[in-house]
Amino acid sequence: MKILFDETYTSNDGKRTSRNIWYGDANLSVDGEFGKVMNLNEDFMALLCEIIKNDISKNAANKPTETNWYIYGSGVTQDAIGDNIIPTIMIREKSNEFITNFNISDHDFAVNIDAILVFKAEFEKRLASH
Repeated sequence: MKILFDETYTSNDGKRTSRNIWYGDANLSVDGEFGKVMNLNEDFMALLCEIIKNDISKNAANKPTETNWYIYGSGVTQDAIGDNIIPTIMIREKSNEFITNFNISDHDFAVNIDAILVFKAEFEKRLASH
C-alpha cells in the first residue's frame, strides 16, 4: 500500500478542518472458490490500524476536526452491468469516533458481506481502543 495524497481543508469560517488521506494498491482481494474474495484478515486489519494510528500521531499538535482515509484496492471487479469497480475502504475519525464504509461491486457484496460486517465491527472497536 502506498500513500497517494494527504491534504487538509479548512472551512471558510475556520470552524472545521478535514484531513483526507488516500492510499492505493491495497491488497484487498484474493482468489476464492467463486472468484475474488476480499482479503479481510487479521494481518490486514493490524496494518490498517497501524497506518491510522501513525497518521493521527502526525497531527497531534494541530488535530483536525475530522480525518478521512480512502484505501483503494489494487484490483478491479466488475458488477452485473459491466462497470469496473475498485474496492475501497473508507474510514472517518471525528470526535474520537470511527466509522468505516466499503464501496464494492455487487459480486463483492454477494460473496463478502458477512465477512465485511464482522471486519467492520471489529475494526471500529479496535480503532476506538487506541
